[in-house]
Amino acid sequence: MKNLLFLLVGLMIFANGHYIYAKTETKAERVDGYFTTEDILFSIFEPKLNKIVHDQYGKEMIVNPIKVEDVAIMQKQTGKDSYNGWYEVKLSILVGEPDGETFTDTVVLEIDAPNIGGTAPRLKSEKVNGLEIKLVKYYKGS
Repeated sequence: MKNLLFLLVGLMIFANGHYIYAKTETKAERVDGYFTTEDILFSIFEPKLNKIVHDQYGKEMIVNPIKVEDVAIMQKQTGKDSYNGWYEVKLSILVGEPDGETFTDTVVLEIDAPNIGGTAPRLKSEKVNGLEIKLVKYYKGS
């Protein structure tokens, strides 16, 4: 009987020992390099930009933003004393196939969010909801 008891206790300890995991917390590390505000913008635009280029060429392409050419705030009167505002951003992008030609294209995007320009209310929350990115113009380069 004692042997059976020791065997059961030993099996319980052995079985439980495999289910214990120590949680290790990793620390964030700073990445060395030179980054600009354009890098932040490109990170926000990237998914939409990839879709726009795919729609323009009808296939998957490699897209590398080169630079922001121009930024303008646009306003449109929507009522007697109300306006809608948005940004228009003109970008130069390098577009190409993995083993093919590359092109320098220009894209004009409309960036709309609830707090941009016009009589839009300022954000009352730290969350940015309702950000929209739309294609205004696309110029294929050579």
